[in-house]
Amino acid sequence: MSDPITSDSTGIVASRVRTGAWVLYDLANTIYIATVTFVFTPYAKAELGGLTGHSVTHFLSMVAAALLVPFFGALVDTTSRTRRYLTIGTSLCIAALLGWSFDFGPFWLLACYFAANLTYNIALVFYNSLLTSVAAPERAGRISSIGVGVGYMGTLIVLAITMTAHPSPRMFFAIAASLFLLLALPCMVLVKDRRPAQPSSVPIRTAMRDANKRLWLTLRELPKHRPLMWFLAGNFFLVDVLNTAILYFAEFTKSVFDEQASHGIVLFGTTFTGQEGIESFMGIAGICLNIIAMVVGILIGNWNDRSPLTVMRVSAVVLFFALIGGAVFGGNNPLAYLGTLVAFGAFGLTGIWSAGRKIIVVLAPPDQIGQYFGLYGITIKLSVFGSVTYGLISDSYGSKPAMLAQSAQLLIGLLCLFMVRLPNKQAPTSP
Repeated sequence: MSDPITSDSTGIVASRVRTGAWVLYDLANTIYIATVTFVFTPYAKAELGGLTGHSVTHFLSMVAAALLVPFFGALVDTTSRTRRYLTIGTSLCIAALLGWSFDFGPFWLLACYFAANLTYNIALVFYNSLLTSVAAPERAGRISSIGVGVGYMGTLIVLAITMTAHPSPRMFFAIAASLFLLLALPCMVLVKDRRPAQPSSVPIRTAMRDANKRLWLTLRELPKHRPLMWFLAGNFFLVDVLNTAILYFAEFTKSVFDEQASHGIVLFGTTFTGQEGIESFMGIAGICLNIIAMVVGILIGNWNDRSPLTVMRVSAVVLFFALIGGAVFGGNNPLAYLGTLVAFGAFGLTGIWSAGRKIIVVLAPPDQIGQYFGLYGITIKLSVFGSVTYGLISDSYGSKPAMLAQSAQLLIGLLCLFMVRLPNKQAPTSP
């Protein structure tokens, strides 16, 4: 298949602008994830007196998303109105994120978090479905990797603001909402579904009914598509670990180094002492993780196009050693902690996210890309058992046992990936 651009220079420029706008959305939605990880989760823990309420709300929002995303994936295939749905979902997420700025009590905080997390994850289905509209299949892995890599700049932006300006959490939520809107706007305006348009006269009720039929047909035929079935199972377990790691990275780092911070955390000749010191060390760890992830995302693009399944398997193994390193070195060896949990974790996160989208493009028929990404979305949204487990174990036994508990589902996911066989008819990578 040829690249979705025209031969004239104007068409090439327009295509690159659309691709850039799509990549920029990855940066925008990472602003949301980084805000949850580094600002909202510690804030919610302090406001609610623990992580259980936060983790349960996160679980419920993801289960609700899992029930909805396959339907919405089928709906975009039926209507080709992907950009419209992306705009609606993103706008609702930004509004709920802004709601965190208002102090109306614990119920309001958790309700807004539920709404923001639900709409954020629904919007991701529409966003992922637009990948084939900005990149031909042979370049989808490269563009996906670049998007993931550039996306990690969002975390660097969040950390830069929190470490230099020191805004209050509620003020920062308003800043994050504004940044999310600013960076997502180009994609919502410029990138549209390039598949043949469906008749605009089709009533929404008819479109929803047709989408529901297409979804159930795909689900019934899933056992016949064993590579897809094994991949979805493996992705479920691996992303369960990723979601937990992203959600609780800052909390874990603070918890395991809390005692050492009272005496002083020594790193590169600098001593970090007390609460301010541990906040600075956590920020450095976050910066290192995201710089490494950004570089990895940009560098593995061609590898991702050639062998996305290998990328995903290797990333899972590396992530396993990251978990072990975090538990072994957390709280006693800050340099080894950065070299294992942070560096290995950055590689694992980037590889699994970017390779997963490429594998879906390889497996999905062009007219079912939305449905396949909807099924892919189920595995992502239902991957919340690890976060609940982490919250419960952390509150009862501590952060390190909670971290080590994640290794079980990671190994199960890796075994599932070794059952996957991709078709051999991948197009060659373009120069």
